[in-house]
Amino acid sequence: MTTSAAASSPSAAFNPLDLRHTDDPYPRLAALRRERPVSTPLPGWHVVVRDADVRAVLADPALWSSRRNNTSVPDTPEADRELALSQLDPPAHTRLRRLLSPAFARTVVAELEPVVRERAETLAGRFEQGTDTDLVAAFTVPLPRAVLAAFCGVDEADAVAYERWAGTFTDLLGQRAHPEWPAFERWALRTADGPALNGVLEQLDRTEAVTFLHFLIVAGVPNLRHALGNLVLRLLREDHWRAEGLPEAIEESLRLDPPALWQMRTATRDTTVADTPVRAGERVIAVVASANRDPARWGADADAFRPDRPGVRAHLAFGKGPHACLGASLTRLQLRVAAEVLTRRYPKMRLAPDFRFRRAGDFMSRGPAALPVHLE
Repeated sequence: MTTSAAASSPSAAFNPLDLRHTDDPYPRLAALRRERPVSTPLPGWHVVVRDADVRAVLADPALWSSRRNNTSVPDTPEADRELALSQLDPPAHTRLRRLLSPAFARTVVAELEPVVRERAETLAGRFEQGTDTDLVAAFTVPLPRAVLAAFCGVDEADAVAYERWAGTFTDLLGQRAHPEWPAFERWALRTADGPALNGVLEQLDRTEAVTFLHFLIVAGVPNLRHALGNLVLRLLREDHWRAEGLPEAIEESLRLDPPALWQMRTATRDTTVADTPVRAGERVIAVVASANRDPARWGADADAFRPDRPGVRAHLAFGKGPHACLGASLTRLQLRVAAEVLTRRYPKMRLAPDFRFRRAGDFMSRGPAALPVHLE
């Protein structure tokens, strides 16, 4: 193959910071899985795309560090309190996650179902039969912020700001210098001093509590919006617009269309991934969106929507290892309840005939920017 041909090949590279590569990443990722399981699109950055390799990276925090990824916080022990949960290694991560986990237990999250259902019913009840509606603007954007307010035990009056803050503090980088930070911090301090998260924030100092609430908004609000939009789109396109079999359909949607495409880790020592040398301090991008479609794990029909797929809950949409998503149960609850409400109220909902997928999200996330549907 000539140099010019190699450069234009779909498997030449997957650059996680190039939106042209992440708008529709799956053909490129499939080619990489076949031909180049580890590629280096940028100096010191290695992209890992096969299921077994992605799992190995995510499961070994001693070798693959999460510390200080995507941050400008000074490298001091005191500054750890300003790092997101996803940016910490043990023992700091272990301590913080242990303190926060009770608020996200399945039994605790299950108690939110009536609230989630009421919020979803209220939003869906505002649609007009026989009209066209953008479900992103009317449903998938407002629902996550309303549920977050309920989860935090705070008044919903501030919820409209959550989406703005999530869009403003997009990368966990230098957020305290942003003009929006003082308004967010005032809200976070009020929230931390209240009954938020069943009182678990009382066990954190105020800086840690503010940092976690920031992470909850930045990671939780947009990713839930993308997951919900991806689910609705998948169910409509696959002629699976019904309540029957929803839990399995949700897992298959998360496998095929994870809202977060990849996770970053840093090598703590010289090592190899799939026989590719990686030096200490170099970054590895573990592409969960690719691992979730790896035929070596999921079979020859890995790109197909098959809700009865054996072992579908083993997908990596929520990560793996010590950094597996703390809010997975809350996400699953919102997806299920939202889909139940929509399919019951609008059993004949269909996509607008001229619908074309337009991507929303930053370089790490992906979901529909709009979902025009016709309601019957």
